[in-house]
Amino acid sequence: MAWVMPVIKGVWAVMEVVAFIQFIEEEAIQSAALGAFLAIRQKNYRCAWKAIALLDGELIPHLDRVNREIGWASPYSQGCFHDFVVASQLNVEIYKDLCTAGSKR
Repeated sequence: MAWVMPVIKGVWAVMEVVAFIQFIEEEAIQSAALGAFLAIRQKNYRCAWKAIALLDGELIPHLDRVNREIGWASPYSQGCFHDFVVASQLNVEIYKDLCTAGSKR
């Protein structure tokens, strides 16, 4: 029975690593989203589109992939990060609409 605690600690360590990776990906998304928000607020649509392209083409799909492929190893965070991906995708769609409408003015 002495083997149980080391195994539990190992499983817990894997869960922590996965959750940490998800968290860092989330922070990257939030940073780029803030950049898009600030650029839109300043009516700098060229810069906003750069941030949107990064979010839409790389950051959000990467977190989604990480969450789908290894998120199961951290079940307490997998659902939360799925929701964050969905919310981020909606945010990007809103930013696209704002940039399109703003650039027509």
